[in-house]
Amino acid sequence: MIGGLKRALDNLLGRGEAAVTVPPLDGAFLPNRVLDEARQRVPLDAIDSLAVVNGQLVASADEGLYALVDGGHWTLRESYGCTIADLAAVAEEGLAIALGSGNIVIEGGRFDGRRYRADSSVNCITALAVSGTQLYVANGSAKNGASDWQRDLLERNASGSIWRIDLDSGEALPIASGLAWPAGIAIESDAIVYTEAWKHRLMRTSLHGSPGVQMVQADLPFYPGRLAPGKDGWWLALFAPRSQLVEFVLREPAYRNRMMAEVAPPYWVSPKLRSGRSFYESLQGGGVKHLGILKPWAPTMSAGLCVMLDATLRPKFSLHSRADGATHGVTGVCEHGGHLHVAAHGDGVMVSLPVATILAGWGGER
Repeated sequence: MIGGLKRALDNLLGRGEAAVTVPPLDGAFLPNRVLDEARQRVPLDAIDSLAVVNGQLVASADEGLYALVDGGHWTLRESYGCTIADLAAVAEEGLAIALGSGNIVIEGGRFDGRRYRADSSVNCITALAVSGTQLYVANGSAKNGASDWQRDLLERNASGSIWRIDLDSGEALPIASGLAWPAGIAIESDAIVYTEAWKHRLMRTSLHGSPGVQMVQADLPFYPGRLAPGKDGWWLALFAPRSQLVEFVLREPAYRNRMMAEVAPPYWVSPKLRSGRSFYESLQGGGVKHLGILKPWAPTMSAGLCVMLDATLRPKFSLHSRADGATHGVTGVCEHGGHLHVAAHGDGVMVSLPVATILAGWGGER
């Protein structure tokens, strides 16, 4: 009852979850062009997730699993006849491949050929993580598939969940439920950290069933996605920017319902992995373009961003592709071989940057 009264008061006063403000890109999120200035750019349409198996960098794109060869181009390693939802290394020789059907296949290593499923209701896998023989699975929504993430946001759902699967026995147990699109998982010594995209935050809960959930980061300026380990902390992919227009639309249920019923999804007022390709999209007027030129500081429905988090999960610095950039929709990050590899699904490209150069730019050293 108290929660209902608080929400009603927030709606009346325009504060809390009813606010339409978006945090500025400042401090660790200060805008830059690092992703667009990367010298190594390897195209791959619909590139999504990255992982390292047997010392080789692999990527998912639609139904295919690709390997990076000679440091310069992709070769098809396997096609699964179903969209690949995410990848995760299992020890050094195995690879867990989550499919859009909800099934998880292990390729290579001790569990080669085995198949797993968290639950018959898990059909929207957004992220995987492995610790020893435990596989952790994020299910973004119980109502929509992974490709319908914009609809799930506009419906203001919070039906996601996180599961743990024992790779030896195949037993699956739920860890958390009622989540607003969990899109990334990081495993600590005795806790699991996960992103909640629609609430713009990182959360922590115990691996051992202890009660209580801890807020790690709140009110992020982008929608947080996958987490990947780095030598000195974690890399966080943020797949789309927040905007005041979207925040306003999210608080207008009648408008949202009519828009989803009458307007084609590419033209919804919603965040995107890649925007600006059609004049029918929102925010295409003079505030965005002037004399035919897209301004880097213009409000945008898509952008590119990944953030370096320290060991305590505090943001240290970020790498950007701004409104006029060409590395939008970052969905995967992987640190390997002294380089940071960033998958930009929206622009179908992977960029690679020397980690030492990145750290030197922010006064760090390794």
